[in-house]
Amino acid sequence: MSTKNNCAATRATKQFVPTLALMLMAPVWIGPHAVASDVVDNADALLTQADDTTQPVVMRAELKVMSVTLYRGRAAVTRSGRIPLRQGVYEIRVGPLPESADLDSVQASLGGSAKLLDVKSETVKLRAPSSDNPRVREALATTDAARARVADVTRRSGNNLAAQKTLDSIAAKAAADASQAIGSSLDPEKLRAQLFFLESERDRLTEASLVLATEARDAAGALAAAIAALEAAGGAPPIERFALITIAVPREGEIPLDVTYLVSNASWKPSYTVRGDPEKSMLTLEFDAVVVQATGEDWKDVTLRLSTAQPTRAANPSAVEPTYIELYEPAPRSMPAVGSAAPMAPMYDARKERSNDMPGRPGEPGGAFGSPSEAGEENSMLAGLASDAAVGGTGPAVEYQLPRTFTATSDLGAERKTRVATLEATPSFTLVAQPLVESDVFLRARFRNESAYLLLPGETRMYLGTDSIGRATLAETPVGGEVELWFGKEPRVTARRELVSKKSSESGLFTKSTGIDREYRIVLENTLTRAVDIEVTDRVPVSRDEAAKVELRDLTPALATDAKYLKDLRPQGVLKWALSLPPRAGGTDAKPVTLSWKTRVSWPEGKIISGDVD
Repeated sequence: MSTKNNCAATRATKQFVPTLALMLMAPVWIGPHAVASDVVDNADALLTQADDTTQPVVMRAELKVMSVTLYRGRAAVTRSGRIPLRQGVYEIRVGPLPESADLDSVQASLGGSAKLLDVKSETVKLRAPSSDNPRVREALATTDAARARVADVTRRSGNNLAAQKTLDSIAAKAAADASQAIGSSLDPEKLRAQLFFLESERDRLTEASLVLATEARDAAGALAAAIAALEAAGGAPPIERFALITIAVPREGEIPLDVTYLVSNASWKPSYTVRGDPEKSMLTLEFDAVVVQATGEDWKDVTLRLSTAQPTRAANPSAVEPTYIELYEPAPRSMPAVGSAAPMAPMYDARKERSNDMPGRPGEPGGAFGSPSEAGEENSMLAGLASDAAVGGTGPAVEYQLPRTFTATSDLGAERKTRVATLEATPSFTLVAQPLVESDVFLRARFRNESAYLLLPGETRMYLGTDSIGRATLAETPVGGEVELWFGKEPRVTARRELVSKKSSESGLFTKSTGIDREYRIVLENTLTRAVDIEVTDRVPVSRDEAAKVELRDLTPALATDAKYLKDLRPQGVLKWALSLPPRAGGTDAKPVTLSWKTRVSWPEGKIISGDVD
């Protein structure tokens, strides 16, 4: 064959190959490291282009979803596969992508000798909606049927309304004809028949309109339900979206291809289960992830990474708040007029002015997370699947990669839970009594998060031994941060606060002052057969006026001495004791422990004090 004929054959091949590729190339990839046989056959038949061509061969690749990085509100989905290609330039169509995909986020990466030339997207309008998800296809069919029913009811309602208008015209014409024929050629039987016809037709059309109204309401409800089901399944509109990846292959071989894109309608949240054992000073925290996805495509046996990046009933007691006293000059008294009441000076209400700088509870060092103990021989594969998620990522966000594959169909109503990690700690268990505001004693646990996991805020189910305590909320805790959890009430330890005495007095020879002396005590009882640590909190008033004095006397036992308490709470009048209650001896009553103190509040005579409470 001549050179001219060879060139003509080459041009014909250039024109024919793209068309044939679109007709034949529909490979189904069976894994990220496997090659489908039909791909090889198609490649042998198609890739015969000349070396000097620059027109890309268009081909379709249905890559499988292999990995997902899930954020709180979206997900990065990666489809992967290996494509056998000869030398040349190719435009590979990957898809269809779900409606929730952000086409601007599409990225591609290649392996082997191939070079990436371009990444773009394409939206193709279809005559009818389509999806690879059977739930979506079913929802689309139901929605189409519901829309057809609404259209039919609307058409018949329109016909009924037109018939009513026609009947009104006939009635008007009959009335006009009868009016003109009165006294001359009026036929009563004919008029009676016309009136009977009009009345019966009106009844029929009215009854039909009532039936149509009911059908219209039912059809509208069915359509709304079908649309909701379609949205819940992640249904796609009547378009298809594709990622177009243009690559150059300088050397024949298998080309690994990864295509990644962001999708909405996917999220995860943490869920915790905490099991505490005060007698053994042990605590187990089970960290789970609850996954919801309605992206329009199913995730089957994918590698799942959980990213912390951002795209109940209370079991703890109320806080002890400080109280303040102040002085002010009363208005001069004057004799009221006869028959009128004396004006009263406005009283200051301490409850209306609270400090905006209320402190939190003081912290103290707790236990540390440790690894679960290993016992006996175990199946290495099962142990790997049951292991904790690996922690990765840099900066403020981290990723948790699960050691097992994950499957989740596109369904807004389905939540799937998977274990991230099981953490163990040796916390400090302390009872907290605040009899000023709570009659019950609460159990608190504190420990340091010395694991590799950032603990996100989430709902926590609390167990004390095998008993369910209820639900609480775990605050966000960084690595190295302190965790504080409450395990509800401990009824076997009681705290009772008493005002023993209260009396007023006056003192001073030249400068008179008024005072109130009070004596308090708190009685603690431990009916457990083991000693317990307890933290007791109360308060004394804090004066905001130099003329008003507050004295604390005869306090026993001594107050706590930790630096955080002395710095933050003691200046606000908060009293805190940290002590150990002895156990109840067998067969005997609990031995009470008593805390006692006295206060004296004094102020100059002639002034009025406010904010002073028992």
